[in-house]
Amino acid sequence: MRSKAINVVGGLILHKNKILICQRTQDCDHPLKWEFPGGKTFVDESTENALIREIKEELKINILEFKFLYDYIFEYKTLNKKIHLYFYLITKFDNDIINTIHEKLKWIEIQELSNYDFLEGDYEIIQKIINNDITIY
Repeated sequence: MRSKAINVVGGLILHKNKILICQRTQDCDHPLKWEFPGGKTFVDESTENALIREIKEELKINILEFKFLYDYIFEYKTLNKKIHLYFYLITKFDNDIINTIHEKLKWIEIQELSNYDFLEGDYEIIQKIINNDITIY
């Protein structure tokens, strides 16, 4: 087991009381699983800078307002991989969203989150949102 966790950022993008979810492509790790946009940080890159960079790369938008929500470590035992997830709430951005890497993008109601087959690492944040342990409105 790797002793050091990989830092990964996720952006919870809200617009008109809906949240954006993204479906991974068929040819990547965890094919067709749903996730929040984001990705790995570079060496010596802050999680905030990684969030801004990843969202720009994946969705072609610039984040104008965001705040830190929650973080935790998740271990994918079968993959021998440990990740430290950092989630941010994004409430304001410019430009129209353009899908550059995902199979699908979808705007859904918060209560619909449990209806989708998400990456295992996202389950904790989803439960906290659904249970109102974390407020995103």
